[in-house]
Amino acid sequence: MKPLPYECPKLDLAPVEAGRLRQRVGLQIAVLKEATAVIVEHHYLHRGRTMAQLPYWITLDSQRCGVMLFAYPRLSVTFHGYRPMNLIELARMWVDPVVQGIRVQDSEGQEHSFSIATCAVGKALRRVRQDWFAKYPHLPDVMAVVSWADAEHHEGTIYKACNFREMGRSGGSLHGSARRSNGGRDQLNKDYLHEKKTFLYTFPNPLTERAKTRLCPPAPLQLELQPQADTSSQALSAD
Repeated sequence: MKPLPYECPKLDLAPVEAGRLRQRVGLQIAVLKEATAVIVEHHYLHRGRTMAQLPYWITLDSQRCGVMLFAYPRLSVTFHGYRPMNLIELARMWVDPVVQGIRVQDSEGQEHSFSIATCAVGKALRRVRQDWFAKYPHLPDVMAVVSWADAEHHEGTIYKACNFREMGRSGGSLHGSARRSNGGRDQLNKDYLHEKKTFLYTFPNPLTERAKTRLCPPAPLQLELQPQADTSSQALSAD
């Protein structure tokens, strides 16, 4: 029997110190097919994405407790000064309700809520460009991350806590129903009608060439050796 890509974590969720909990939260690059299956089953949109994608498992104590998916945004024009292929979108995130609302203690023993999602997004922003380049070294550099918060489901609190800037609102359109050149047709998903807040996170510096070389070392040079001439007959004739 094939193992499930996700099982509900069995964790000790008693109040813990905030610093310790941050160390317990982690990310693992996921198999896209497995991550998409969890997204389709549990995320409120119940559908995955297309084009270039990078999925992560969100872990707590090394146990999977959620999923996060970055993908190319569905854009064809410059967006707030960025070309579409210099952007990636935080397109999907789901955190198991079992680990939501964890309580942490501060140095004075006071309890506060701790967001697994905020911690996971912060960790992702520190590594996603490197992981994206390692998977897609031929694609343009990632300069920023964009995401849209569906007002029907959330207010974008996580994005604000992770230093995304709110850039405006959009939505209210079914994106048309035109036929595509490949014979398909644009999907008329109902959530397209929902108002959405736009959030943008800008990386202060580009990924360095040194970092790129470390992630994807150049292939070793293949030197073609020229066959050496046989001089044995010449040596004999000289004698």
